[in-house]
Amino acid sequence: GTISKEELAELMDTLGIDASPEEVDLMINEIDQDNNGEIDFEEFVAVMSRKVNATYTADQVKGAFRVFEGSAPAGYVTVDSLQRALTTYG
Repeated sequence: GTISKEELAELMDTLGIDASPEEVDLMINEIDQDNNGEIDFEEFVAVMSRKVNATYTADQVKGAFRVFEGSAPAGYVTVDSLQRALTTYG
């Protein structure tokens, strides 16, 4: 699965983070290693491993991500599940 620029902007807005389109572009450009304009799962795991806690391995971050997949296809998290996780766990 991937996160598009539009989905990232919507998520930021949902979380109450006021990000301009330019700021969202900068975030995508920072994370998007293959320059396809979206954040794929591997890119997400890599950045989360670096920014959340350097002691977590990529496999640990992937395992945590899978907890939130719920009924979504493998590698995907629904917006509802992500919102619930972020508001519940911070």
